[in-house]
Amino acid sequence: MISNSSKRQRLIEEGQQKITLNKIVKFSHYETIFKFVFFLVLIIISLYSFDIIQFQQFLQEKNFRRFDWKNIKWLFIGLILIHITKEINKKLVTGYVEKKLDSKYIGIDRQLRVQKIVKWIYDTLYYTSATLFAFFTFQNEKWFPTEFGGTNFKETLYDFPNFPDNPWVPIYYMVQASSHVHALLLLMVYGTKIELKYWEYLLHHSLAVSLLYFSTMYNCENIGIVVLLLHDISDIFLALGRTYGDIGKNKIFVYIGFSSIQISWLYTRVYVFPIKIYDCLLNHPQFLPYWEQTKHAFYNQIGLMVLLFGMHVYWTIFMVKVGLGIFSSGRYKNIYDNRENKLDHNKKEN
Repeated sequence: MISNSSKRQRLIEEGQQKITLNKIVKFSHYETIFKFVFFLVLIIISLYSFDIIQFQQFLQEKNFRRFDWKNIKWLFIGLILIHITKEINKKLVTGYVEKKLDSKYIGIDRQLRVQKIVKWIYDTLYYTSATLFAFFTFQNEKWFPTEFGGTNFKETLYDFPNFPDNPWVPIYYMVQASSHVHALLLLMVYGTKIELKYWEYLLHHSLAVSLLYFSTMYNCENIGIVVLLLHDISDIFLALGRTYGDIGKNKIFVYIGFSSIQISWLYTRVYVFPIKIYDCLLNHPQFLPYWEQTKHAFYNQIGLMVLLFGMHVYWTIFMVKVGLGIFSSGRYKNIYDNRENKLDHNKKEN
């Protein structure tokens, strides 16, 4: 009979990826790059502060539709609702996840993995709801992509510099913004203590919040909604697939789940996203009559989208590696999510 200590050691060796000096150096290199890019982006976007004031004055002078600041209430309502629903989700599913999670996860690694899976379950429900709402509410708009079922598409920047006239836009936009702000605040408060990918996540969340903020200030909410939608669609399969990869037992479903992740990710973030960026670069006639007043808005939105797309390419590399591992070895080994947390890393150093 195998002793408990030897069984424990075997689980550690099989289930937990060990960090070698070479891996630490490579990972630290990535984090250094993300940290540098984060501060560079922060400096650049801060330069837009004065231009936003001028742009809002321009909208007012020309009597264009713009964001009604009374709708900011939906941001705070969204923050409250997201916090409450996340707590409800935590209470409902934590026990189930703890029972189903593979025994290869032990100690602090198990606790953190449970937290991540609980979050992924919530994300699956949230992104599904947001995607369905966006589709049924905006599918007939002239800026809604045909790639996602749009029926009347003309161009992504249609009717700029007017604020989109669909009455659901400000509500949807502020609730979505609250979700990203909530995630950014949680990362800034707790992420520094446990997250080795802190700067990577901080850059991504900051880019998302920045795009939402500047698209609101520059009346480019149609761009923002398209970017939110292509993220949300792939995030449904990403969260669901990661969850089942850790608590599911059927290998066929693991293969199906990960195939869904690959297809949805590659279609939305690697195929559709650059098409939408190209469409904005090529088709922006509404900018031209007021180019001096709107050119900075154009550069801002294109720049933020290109940076987000660059991060997608980076993540795609990991996704392909995970996929190759699953289909070649027949085992689910997530080399991205299984990178150790700071608590484990610091414990090994001491």
